Amino acid sequence: MDASDGALLGVAVVVAATVLAGTLAAGLLFGFDESVLRPFALLAAEPFAWIVVAALLVAVVGHSYIG
Repeated sequence: MDASDGALLGVAVVVAATVLAGTLAAGLLFGFDESVLRPFALLAAEPFAWIVVAALLVAVVGHSYIG
């Protein structure tokens, strides 16, 4: 893995951590009414976040194979 692969992987990790932090923050703001896993269930139901994370990971893997 060269420097650009590392940079892409870093961006993917930062985006994934931001999505996770946003999910936890929403849970804290709006309450964990049913359980602690409720924000994660909402994240699983929201496909856009997973599409963004998956696209970044595909970019990292594709870039490493092309390079």
